[in-house]
Amino acid sequence: MSDPRSVFVDEGVLDLNYVPPYLLHRETELRFLSDLFRFIVDAPYEMSQRVVILGDVGTGKTALAQRFGLNLMFDARRRRVRAKYVHINCRKLRGSLFMILLRAVRAFRPQFPDRGYSANELLDTLMRVLDEENEQLVLCLDEVDALIEKDGDALYYLTRVQEERMEESRRLSLICISKDSETFQELDKSTLSTLQRNVIRMSEYTQPQLSDILISRAEQAFRPGAIPLEVVDFIGELAAAEGGDARYAIDVLWRAGKYADSVYSREVLPEHIRKAAATLFPTLREEEVKQLSRHEQLVLLAIARHFRHIREAHATTSDVERSYHVVCEEYGEKPRGHTQFWKYLNQLKWLDVVSSTLRASGKGRTQLISLPKVPAEDLEREVTRILGRD
Repeated sequence: MSDPRSVFVDEGVLDLNYVPPYLLHRETELRFLSDLFRFIVDAPYEMSQRVVILGDVGTGKTALAQRFGLNLMFDARRRRVRAKYVHINCRKLRGSLFMILLRAVRAFRPQFPDRGYSANELLDTLMRVLDEENEQLVLCLDEVDALIEKDGDALYYLTRVQEERMEESRRLSLICISKDSETFQELDKSTLSTLQRNVIRMSEYTQPQLSDILISRAEQAFRPGAIPLEVVDFIGELAAAEGGDARYAIDVLWRAGKYADSVYSREVLPEHIRKAAATLFPTLREEEVKQLSRHEQLVLLAIARHFRHIREAHATTSDVERSYHVVCEEYGEKPRGHTQFWKYLNQLKWLDVVSSTLRASGKGRTQLISLPKVPAEDLEREVTRILGRD
């Protein structure tokens, strides 16, 4: 039962291992992957398949494969066909073909011993077990790079095992997941040719796509009204800047909820997002702030002050300029003109602390300032300390 004081109702849907029932903006890839393995339920034991899934971190490669696997096993049960999907992270097993095959065998024989066999003997054992169980296995090798780095011949054995069983039922299919296609260039030409027949390339998520994913998760994870839409869009902007990384976006969302709970807030605010982002990718460096001119430091302090006292994720240039004038008065400095102030803002963008975007408005285009990765409170404290010392 959830804590009534918490912004969460179900944190589980924000777990990075959670597989959603529907993959937003990956419907085409899931449909294609399912079609490639349609034979498992339509014409069982007649063929085997090899597929490669490529994409950067956070593009949904693992979720795609796992959602496919769950769907496959559901369809197989419904059609009364024996089929199993086994997902193995090769890096967690240090690229050991023996450990990978042992994990696959234990999916059918949980008590199978971990000593007394070579990797090749385990592969033979796996095929024998599949025969005895009358099973079809889709073996997914996530982060297959680790396996290739440690044993360049491993994929050769796995892709060729059916060739020695020409008269036998086809039982073993492979899915290989990697961030980089260059990984496979180390393989021999015949293995490379076999794997390159079916390649699914996962593109980076765009900001609107990330917002859709976050809204879907937030609706399940948080209490109604705990996540304003602009806060979701704010996280989407951060994740889009990090290469469209959905994992990063979901992790920031979860951490921000935790920060909200820590101060008994009933709502996740932009400051909680900034705190969460700062714990993942610290970006504020003292030496960079010290290298700024005094008025650039004053503008930075004005930005921090402004965001510390508002609930919105963005501010207009005029909002920040007003705050700058107040800060200048406090420090006994004469404010610079608007053109020079605008130059200071542009210079601060190189810090990777301040971000600005142009948005259409009734009066044309408006420049919006945001503080995406550093909590306003932390930034204010650091700049105030440096200004005081100077």
